[in-house]
Amino acid sequence: MRTPRLTLLSGLLLGGCSVTSPQPSAGPVPLEYGSASSFTPLVNATSAPSSCAEPADAPIQPGARALALHYPGPPERQVTVTLNPAGEPTRYVDVRGDLAHPRSSALDRTTIGLYLEQGYAVLSNRQGTQEPTMLEVPLEEVLTSSSLGNPTATMLQVLEACSGAI
Repeated sequence: MRTPRLTLLSGLLLGGCSVTSPQPSAGPVPLEYGSASSFTPLVNATSAPSSCAEPADAPIQPGARALALHYPGPPERQVTVTLNPAGEPTRYVDVRGDLAHPRSSALDRTTIGLYLEQGYAVLSNRQGTQEPTMLEVPLEEVLTSSSLGNPTATMLQVLEACSGAI
């Protein structure tokens, strides 16, 4: 039953990784299935000083909330963790590089999305004005991946730094 997952995925990630060309896209960005080892982030993680931010555009369900750490860079980065009403993480999104609206800039962007309840991750690179490449991988391949900036450790950092700050 991939169609509902792809529809949900398109709604969640295409806003962050859509085509930046002034011409409208011909359709959704193709999603490939594979291994995290085949993905190299176009924009590396930064460990610059960070501050908690209110993630205004994080899609959340009633009773849930989202916390975010913003790294001013360079490169700029925002890591958002969505929590269910019980306070458990359900989603992790790490956007690096161009954090402006996708159609307003031609800078590079890497997005790492972990869908914890569903058991998969989506890794995406967008180089300049080109269409992004998107790869769906098993969640267990990315949780502690050093090449992706160790999402589990980063998620804990967001929770520790921002749980009471926002």
